[in-house]
Amino acid sequence: GVACLENDASKISSHLSRRDRFSNSDLVSIYIDPYLDKTTGYNFKVNPVGVQVDSYMFNDGDRDEDWNAVWQAETYRDESGWYVEMRIPFSSIRYRPADSMTWGLQVFRYMHGRGEDTAWVTWDRETRGFTSRFGELRGLEDITAPRQLEISPYFLQSATDPSVAGTDDAIDGFQNLGADIKYGVTADLTLNATVQPDFGQVEADPAVLNLSPFETFFQEKRPFFIEGSRFFQHPDFNLFYSRRIGTGDANSRIRFAGKMTGKTANDISVAALFATTDVTGDGQAHNLFKTGHQKSQYFVGRFGKEFKEGNHRFNVMQTAVLNSADRDLYDDFASREAYTTGLDFDLNFHNRDYNIQGSFVGSVIDPEDSADDPGLNSGKTYGTGGAVDVRRLGGNLQGGVYSRWESDKLNLNDMGFLSAPDEMNSGLWSSYRYNPDGKSKILNQGNVNFNFWKSWLYAGRTGKDDLTGDEVWSYNRGHRQNSGGNINGRVQYRNYWDTYFGIEYMAEGSQRYETRGGPLMTEPTTYGGWLGGGTDYRKKISLNWDTNYYRDVESNYTASIGMGLRWNQSSAINHNLSAGYRYRVDDTQYLETVDLSIDPVGVGIGGQSYLFGKIRQEILDFTLRTNILFSRNKSLEIYAQPFLTTGYYSDAVELGTPDSYDLVPISDLLYDVTENDFSVASLNLNAVYRWEYRPGSTLFVVWSHSRGQSGPGRPLPPRAFDLDLDYGLLFKNEPENVFLVKFSYWFSI
Repeated sequence: GVACLENDASKISSHLSRRDRFSNSDLVSIYIDPYLDKTTGYNFKVNPVGVQVDSYMFNDGDRDEDWNAVWQAETYRDESGWYVEMRIPFSSIRYRPADSMTWGLQVFRYMHGRGEDTAWVTWDRETRGFTSRFGELRGLEDITAPRQLEISPYFLQSATDPSVAGTDDAIDGFQNLGADIKYGVTADLTLNATVQPDFGQVEADPAVLNLSPFETFFQEKRPFFIEGSRFFQHPDFNLFYSRRIGTGDANSRIRFAGKMTGKTANDISVAALFATTDVTGDGQAHNLFKTGHQKSQYFVGRFGKEFKEGNHRFNVMQTAVLNSADRDLYDDFASREAYTTGLDFDLNFHNRDYNIQGSFVGSVIDPEDSADDPGLNSGKTYGTGGAVDVRRLGGNLQGGVYSRWESDKLNLNDMGFLSAPDEMNSGLWSSYRYNPDGKSKILNQGNVNFNFWKSWLYAGRTGKDDLTGDEVWSYNRGHRQNSGGNINGRVQYRNYWDTYFGIEYMAEGSQRYETRGGPLMTEPTTYGGWLGGGTDYRKKISLNWDTNYYRDVESNYTASIGMGLRWNQSSAINHNLSAGYRYRVDDTQYLETVDLSIDPVGVGIGGQSYLFGKIRQEILDFTLRTNILFSRNKSLEIYAQPFLTTGYYSDAVELGTPDSYDLVPISDLLYDVTENDFSVASLNLNAVYRWEYRPGSTLFVVWSHSRGQSGPGRPLPPRAFDLDLDYGLLFKNEPENVFLVKFSYWFSI
């Protein structure tokens, strides 16, 4: 095959959408490292049917699959095999121009039918690194760096048939327009901006029923925030959770967003993002001239410096959220300011075999004053966190030790994501990799891992009686939280089937959040494990399966099984179907906290009764993904997910003693626990047709179908394992249908 670099962007043809994946054939990849820094680069990948994808390389081998460029490849097949010619424009990559340049280069081929990789430059499997192992491309002389301006305006028309039956079932029409802009500010830096961005063609979030005390984490699916998101990732803490921007309200919109990314001549990496949002009235989000309320501004910056050919890196990160809403009209989140700072380093030694990684983060929450309630706390809150890891990552025998802390005041959730602060933990791990290199008649490869950990609560707390003010419970800093360990491993056989397994033990510990802000509660000793495997992934049809089972000494348990089927019907059609079933029994599913001065339920602790119930819950879900490639530029993606869950409660109890598993029964006359029974069902379906009718210009036609239903659980069936999932709920209610057409046009200046 042949690869060349091309300075005329007008010759570059289109490529397939990032979401369309066809892994059932060979792949040829060209890797380019223009900075020769041995950590970052670009990957251009082609398969025999001409499907092209690309990704950004960082951290010496990690991939950002959502980076996208406009380039061209042609393929040809004959009796001797297949060939590829690739033309990559200089405008698609960033580099520092010079009279004579030397770039890193790697040519890589994945042979699907043999499950093998072949590379121009090879190295031992035990040697760590990828980009740092590239060869060199010399002879690039007298090449200027184009500063290309790319503009992609769009227009959208949608029609929604809401899930309302009867005469109110009117079609809701909606129009929107905006633009995406990309500009090469310098040879090193790229500016991306979006005005009135639209995210209408993305698939729905997976259905979940969250009974825990923690927020559900959803993956980002909006193209502007996905592409280049790796530039903004802190290695240990999530300081930037982009779904905080422009979501949370049906009429929330992003007025403008922009980001700049790249690396300067002094090996300084730059990533900066700004976005402004507001909330408008119903049906006004598309109006550029319509002002809104609850205005917010978001800032993110991450800057780093590399040393010793990328072996050592230091980074600093800063975020800020500025909210302008009136605290007396809206909640605290909509009116306060929040700031986080992060510092991290990554040091590699002895041919990158040994690694030391560490970080520090801090947060400041600054709430607005309240005119209606001057006594309302408006003081700043400061929190800290940090982590350090010392590891051996090269060779067959690996291992490390780590430690981490999060103070009880650490709060990243205005811009980032942190579920449960107030903890300190440490641990150690070791791993052995088995690479027989064809000498074994049974195995291709395998590994076994050992993990041990222990955690403590960072801060002490005290609880007082609501009426008397007397102390009723307390614990000091360093109180136990949990500890345990596991042994796990994976083997791949000569026929390319594989098996993975693990056994785990967790000693008795304490739950900080189980009472939703009240006293600690004991977590009983728990043990369990998992077992899974898969068939030969090289075949047209492959299967994988996974099971796990956990049980504690109080007879609470969770069991689940998952199955997956992948069918590569042809080089242009593939299907992925997954199904999962989970069953759990838990004596301590939280119900509510009752103020005993209002409702005399139980004995309580300090005037509060912390109520729990024994739950028996079933969860069943399916996910189907089908990708159809009609031609290089036309594709159809289908996504469907039905979800069912049913839960039955019995045996209402309250926590009798702080930091214990002392569960005191509650009479049915005082509290009817069965009123919390539930049955929930949902069905989401998306079909997205994509036609890239000219380079970078696309037409989307989308149909989205969703329906959901919830209701009280039915009487408990006689068999404990049969909770009678109500499949009829999937189809009982009126669905919502959304039809959408989006037209965008790409051009460059």
